[in-house]
Parts: sequence; structure tokens; C-alpha cells
Amino acid sequence: MDWNDLRYVLAVARAGSALRGAELMGVNQTTVLRRLDAIEARLGAPLFERRRTGQTLTAAGRRAVEAAERMEAEAEALRTALAAQTRELAGSVRVTASETLANRLVTPCLLAFRERHPGISVEVVASDARLDVARGEADVALRAGIAPEGAGIVARRLPDTDWTIYCSRAYASERGAPANRAQIPGHDIVGMEGRMSVLPGWRWLQASAPDAPIRCRSNSLVNLVWNLKAGLGLGALPVVIGDAEPELMRCFPPPPELRAELWLIVREDLKTQPHVRAFTDFLAAHVKTALSEPQPA
Repeated sequence: MDWNDLRYVLAVARAGSALRGAELMGVNQTTVLRRLDAIEARLGAPLFERRRTGQTLTAAGRRAVEAAERMEAEAEALRTALAAQTRELAGSVRVTASETLANRLVTPCLLAFRERHPGISVEVVASDARLDVARGEADVALRAGIAPEGAGIVARRLPDTDWTIYCSRAYASERGAPANRAQIPGHDIVGMEGRMSVLPGWRWLQASAPDAPIRCRSNSLVNLVWNLKAGLGLGALPVVIGDAEPELMRCFPPPPELRAELWLIVREDLKTQPHVRAFTDFLAAHVKTALSEPQPA
């Protein structure tokens, strides 16, 4: 049987009638009577004697109420224990991510996390330099790219992130925007350098128009966004970054080959620490929600 049905039995037993039981549960009397009939039919025994003054428990009904009260007590004990655990969680978590991922995916969840776990402090290190989690430079890392390797870490794969080509609306108004990869040649390009030069999005864009003039290069995705907003040309961005900028527009839908993996990395010796686990579970759920939200075309 559906154990949730016992709530109806318990409400009627405590209230003394289906009408008052329905009021306790916030439903109508017809619903309560229908559920009681269904329960009794499945059990093959009456739980109540129907009288003018209300419902009186039968022997089978008393057994059902005893079972329901035990379940209610266990559920309340679990709720209380979890609430206490949540209040008691304390500690600090040092999380690192690129500046763009930190700004778009980590920071937006921190207020809600603090409200749920006020005893846990979070330190965010926003840097394109990859801190060594295994060596303790950070406890947690959020990173795009291929699966991380090496000892001393545990990695959880999050939803992939799409990339595509962006330009400013002002640039598109003046120069037009390419509708596909074949139309990229002839446009100005905003490039990347240093660590950022290995990003698949930049390599894909560069290979699409090897002779296109590169008006500016940057070693930062944040600066790349500003270069694009300034109308300097086309650039490759993850949609979670580009779509958040009203001055920018997608040139065309994200090419499947530019889909990038996203990983949540935790120092192995910290993975079972309650405060660290609370933060990583919360961040993972937030990222999944953020990346599943419909994006504008």
C-alpha cells in the first residue's frame, strides 16, 4: 500500500470524523472518504465504524493508527536531526574557478548557501591560473575542460557547457554577423593569448578564418567580453557568459564540436568532510539548474 495513505487514517482517528480530519489535512471530506474506502479495500478489512457522530476505530484501525504514529514519530525525528545537523555544520571552504566561472556560477549561489549553512564560510579564489587542489592550494575547484587526472583529487562531472561565436549588437548593425562558420572570413576577430590561447573556442574561431585580422588579443575571458562589447570583432565565449551580456549577441547556434566538459574537483582527503560535502552538493545542484535554464537564441 501507499504509506502516505496512513496519514488519512491518522487524521480521521485523531479528529473523530472524516469532516474534521479533512479540515486538519486541508482537503475536502469527499477526498478523505474516498481514500479511506480505497485503503480498506486494499487491506480487506474495515478501519472505521461509520456512525452518525463520526468514525470509530475498529481493531484493524487501531493497528493502522499505531503503525502510522510510529512512522510519524520517525519522520519527525529525522527532520529534527537533519535540521540540527544543518545548524551545526561549520568550517571554511576555499574554492577556485576562472574569473568568468566564479562570477557566473559560483558567486550567484553564495547567498542562498550562507542562509542554509550560516556556520560555513566560503573563500573564492577567482583566477585563470589553475591552483593545485591535490597540494592544498584550494579545497574545491570548478573547471572547464577534459577530465582532470592525478592523485589526491576526486572529480564530479557536471553538465557540459556550450560555446559559440559572439559579437556586439553595434558591430552586427555596422558590419553584419556571420550566420555560420563559412561566413566568418571577412570579419575582424578578437583573439586570446597565454593560457587562454589553448581554449577550443579560440582555436576553432582561428581555424575558421586563418587570414582574418586580429584586432586585439587578451589573456582573460573577462577582458574578452569587454573587447567584444567595444565592437572590436568576433569572439568565442561560453553561452553562460555571452548570453548574460545584453550588449552581445550570438552569431549562430552553438556548434556541437564546441561543447566543453565541466568538472567539480575536490581534494580527496576532504571529500567526506560534512561542511565540504554540503558546499559541493549545493554548488553542483546550482550549476545544473543554471546550465539547464533555456538560453536566448
